[in-house]
Amino acid sequence: MHTFITSFKRELRRIFREGHERYLVITILGLVFCYVFFLTLMHEGQPERLPIAIVDHDGSYLSRRLCHEVNAMQGVRVVAVYSSHAEAREAMQRQEIYAFLEIPEGTYNELLAFARPHIALYSNNAYLLSGALSYKSLATISKLASGAVQREVLRKKGMTDSQAMGLVQPVELDTHLISNPTANYQPYVLTTMLPGMLGLMVLLLMAYALGVERKERQPGARADRRTAGGNISSETIPWWLGKMAPYTIIYTTLGVLGNIVLFGFCGFEQHGSFLYIALGTLLLVVAMQSMALFLAAIIPEAHMSTTVCALYGTLAFTMAGFSYPVDNMPTFLQGVSQLFPLRHYYLLTSKVSLFGCGIHDIWPHICALFLFQIPGLIGAYKLRTKK
Repeated sequence: MHTFITSFKRELRRIFREGHERYLVITILGLVFCYVFFLTLMHEGQPERLPIAIVDHDGSYLSRRLCHEVNAMQGVRVVAVYSSHAEAREAMQRQEIYAFLEIPEGTYNELLAFARPHIALYSNNAYLLSGALSYKSLATISKLASGAVQREVLRKKGMTDSQAMGLVQPVELDTHLISNPTANYQPYVLTTMLPGMLGLMVLLLMAYALGVERKERQPGARADRRTAGGNISSETIPWWLGKMAPYTIIYTTLGVLGNIVLFGFCGFEQHGSFLYIALGTLLLVVAMQSMALFLAAIIPEAHMSTTVCALYGTLAFTMAGFSYPVDNMPTFLQGVSQLFPLRHYYLLTSKVSLFGCGIHDIWPHICALFLFQIPGLIGAYKLRTKK
């Protein structure tokens, strides 16, 4: 206990008296910036009023009505009506629009003659989310317009509205979005992305702190110099625990406050206990510290270990599974995803917040986060001061 307290006080003194507080402030401000940036960027839940265009070769009543109906949709906004395909394509290349709807000449006359006119949709999928959402909106309005025309034709033939809709839409879909009725992307993306940014900050700052420690040639407690036969002494682990404890307290507090903002002030869905989410945040911070200690131990150069920590923390966003399902990844990558603490944190928080699961459902992920302390113990053993 004496070793732990000595190391804890020494690290606090280094943070606030030896000029290292600027790195801590930078990481804290960076985390605050991420919260403000993403919460304001996605304040509507998903991108809305995406700029699109119409290429109207027909100029008929139908094409003008279709343009107004497209502009009335919540997801897109018609910013221009072009007279040629080339103009719309150039506007898309200039990133002025994400998609455009092209109505060929004679569409209305072909419709009256039952000749099945074709309407073309073009979307820029280089921007995955905006391109997919704009294409979805245009495809939806095109199908609705086709159904409306069929209904009017059937009405002219003397059918009632119920008979006409039975032919236009034989099967009516009743869609229910479980745990997310408003199709809000924020509870899925930000509850994992922002803690992932927290974990990345922890990795970078701990890699820097450990690099400074090794540079000053003070990587262990004095008792480590009494280590006999190369075995780890009883005071090495308390020393490293004391060194990392200030950062654990700081970043766990920041993580819990961030979750309070997400689930409290922003009103994200939370059907389970917030204590489990707070516990997951603590385990995530400690697991990231452990991985930073391990990577700094096996990579002697400080700049190289910091770079590897940055790559490891960045790759965790992909392997967590909140943007692309891990089950659809190759079998090898499914196994690799288990090596990232953010993956287990994502599973833990999603089960608690969206489905209200208890300890009997999340204990495997808690145990997995505990297992990440093993690399930290290995790193502490390698970084000990030999006799």
